[in-house]
Amino acid sequence: MPLINAITTGVQSPTSTGAVTGSLDTSATTGKWVIKVRIAALGAGKTAILAIEDTANASAFSDAVTQAVVQVKGLVTEGKTEKNFVFQDYELPGLRIGAANNKLRVNLTSITATPGLKVQAWLEQAS
Repeated sequence: MPLINAITTGVQSPTSTGAVTGSLDTSATTGKWVIKVRIAALGAGKTAILAIEDTANASAFSDAVTQAVVQVKGLVTEGKTEKNFVFQDYELPGLRIGAANNKLRVNLTSITATPGLKVQAWLEQAS
């Protein structure tokens, strides 16, 4: 059974661009892992672009690097047409993880209109 670690603080409904609430300290993360992002809602005809970013600086995210991007367009309905994205450890070989000050976050880089977006992200680690 995987160990699940939240990147976002539960399901978030950001209303403007910028860091989504929550981050995950990955300084002690080792072994196999997978990052999962779930888009639970988005309005019809709307577009959202989210970046999975990491940091290795004591001043968190002052050196943020985008490691993966999720782009969703069109109607997404919670419980019906949710969109799920999965990033395996081998797909993100440059991810800074497993050393002091390493953290992950989700950053909403673009959205055509709000409200309506619901997003959740987490890291699953092999037990």
